[in-house]
Amino acid sequence: MKYIIGLIALVSLIAATTSKPVNGYKITGNVTGLPNNTWLYLRLAKPDKTIDSCLVNNGKFTMNGKIAERATQVYLYTAGYTNYVSFWLENTNIDINLKAGEFKKAVIKGSSTQDENHMLAQTQEPVSRKIDSLSKALRAIKEKEARANIITQIETLEEQQKQSERNYVRNNPNSVVAANILNVYSSTWGKDTTVSLYNNFSAANKASHYGRDISEYIKLNKDVKIGGRFVDVEQANTSGKLVKVSDVKGKYILLDFWASWCGPCREENPNLVKTYAAFKDKGFAVVGIALDDNKAQWLKAVKDDKLTWENLCDLRGDKNRAALTYGINAVPTNYLINDKGIIVAKNLRGKALDDKLKELLGAGI
Repeated sequence: MKYIIGLIALVSLIAATTSKPVNGYKITGNVTGLPNNTWLYLRLAKPDKTIDSCLVNNGKFTMNGKIAERATQVYLYTAGYTNYVSFWLENTNIDINLKAGEFKKAVIKGSSTQDENHMLAQTQEPVSRKIDSLSKALRAIKEKEARANIITQIETLEEQQKQSERNYVRNNPNSVVAANILNVYSSTWGKDTTVSLYNNFSAANKASHYGRDISEYIKLNKDVKIGGRFVDVEQANTSGKLVKVSDVKGKYILLDFWASWCGPCREENPNLVKTYAAFKDKGFAVVGIALDDNKAQWLKAVKDDKLTWENLCDLRGDKNRAALTYGINAVPTNYLINDKGIIVAKNLRGKALDDKLKELLGAGI
């Protein structure tokens, strides 16, 4: 608890020493190892767009502008992201020292939110190192009991880490860093915890784009579970036509949440293609909902993986509205829905899905 109390004190100190209003940001940078006339770009993490750029001149660069938020996450990078660093930008004077090939080791001064985030990361580092060490050990161990023991240790440490983050959010209701943490973990922590923490936020945090995202999750999220009714959602298909899940007919429909960038999803797709071919004539249908924000990459994955069923996407990435409604915190995730609209199973894949469909629809594979 000592580091939590220390962080609270840090946030209070930062707030007290940075209350002077500033018209905008000014980034003054020094960089070694980049030739003259190298372009540097400043890009918002959300919404994903470039807001500034400049040329390096004798190892120096300057950027000026203004952001609408109190603080927001940005990327400073060279073309093709060959060098990049993420940090918290504020409307203040910020000094950055960089080295080509080591942008992630940048020394950044002037942003109180960046200082706060760095302090929080330092408090989490010992636990993160333990988790990494145990994870590496786990890969080398084959014996079942020894593996189970290490997995238990990892899960205990992960829960400890989650609890420290929840405490941080609860104890820092005006912190933009806290708002970002809750936004990232809202689906994982669940609606009840999210509502409790969000209700404790300051008006400024609720008004931030992180707060607005959390509010949307709270409004959209439903208590979806096996034995309950499915929630109908509507999104554009690959042709741009709006399609509801209820528009797709079948005795059993698999609502499959996935993404083009998700390795396990792409690995599972060939199995689902095979299952679909075996059972589609018996009344099995699939509706894919992709957590993508890049239309070209989504469409390419649909084509490359030969996904011939209805595929939907609203191009909002992990903030896909259907995903928020269903409380999706990881992909792949799927729900099997019967013709009465009742969810009968969740996360069936490969042989488990085939066996269930054989039971429900008769012989297939």
